[in-house]
Amino acid sequence: MTNEIIELLPSADLKAKIKNTNHQFAEEELLQIIYKYAPAFEARLSLLERFSKIASPDVSALAKAYIEYEKDNFNRFQDAPEGFVYELCIKETPDSYEEKYLCSSYNAALVCIDRFYEEYADFSKETEKTRYKILKRRVFSENGKFDEDAFAECVLGANKVVLEVSDHKNPADCELDTMCHECKKICPRRCDEVRFPCFAHNHAIIKYCDYKGKDCFGVNLCLTNECDGTEVEFYVIPLDSSAIRDHRFSDDFYDHQHIELPLATLATPEDLDETMRRNYFDFISFLNEQK
Repeated sequence: MTNEIIELLPSADLKAKIKNTNHQFAEEELLQIIYKYAPAFEARLSLLERFSKIASPDVSALAKAYIEYEKDNFNRFQDAPEGFVYELCIKETPDSYEEKYLCSSYNAALVCIDRFYEEYADFSKETEKTRYKILKRRVFSENGKFDEDAFAECVLGANKVVLEVSDHKNPADCELDTMCHECKKICPRRCDEVRFPCFAHNHAIIKYCDYKGKDCFGVNLCLTNECDGTEVEFYVIPLDSSAIRDHRFSDDFYDHQHIELPLATLATPEDLDETMRRNYFDFISFLNEQK
């Protein structure tokens, strides 16, 4: 099942590096790859269930805790007591305008998606990058106690496939001082760290997507000389940041991004537009002068 799990990783460059170096993942790491990178909700639960049947007792118990947590979140998301509405947000592409509609229930939001395409059949078309975000919101009344109104959200992809469910009102009731990625208790908030073989050299151009799904480019900076060949994330300076555009290169720290290795691929100067390419080489010259 290990090869099937590795195939979940979005980055082709990372998967090639794993194969070329024969990198081996621990059971805990394989579980995290399933939980973080399985592309859709049902597929994630199915893989977690299968993995729980072959994993060691501790890892199996954690996989089952994840399954119950995800199912519970989704069930509560769909349950809409009086005083709640669902806000449907439709983005056909990362650059398109976000359409918004209030719906009486989760199922009503799904029907609204169909009606949207019926109404705008001549102008709108679903794509593989189409995203539907459904927010569960509490309606404030004059006698109500003030609180944030966004209780949970569900993100769907093309064909209304559920990708993920997030419950904003389901905090971790934990009194431990241990960080979640360091804790070894069986808890749905536990998130063991995964180290991947690094496939990008210092100053390499990294391609990644922002939270809207739009392609972005940045410069990878290796911040230490004591590297064991593995990393959790890249330290990236976006090439469209104000520090790079305005040639305030000494301010690059303020515009940095932490990009997980599975979400990054390698790019070349030829992949950049003319302005971004020029800024990239100017930035690299600046960095070399600082050595």
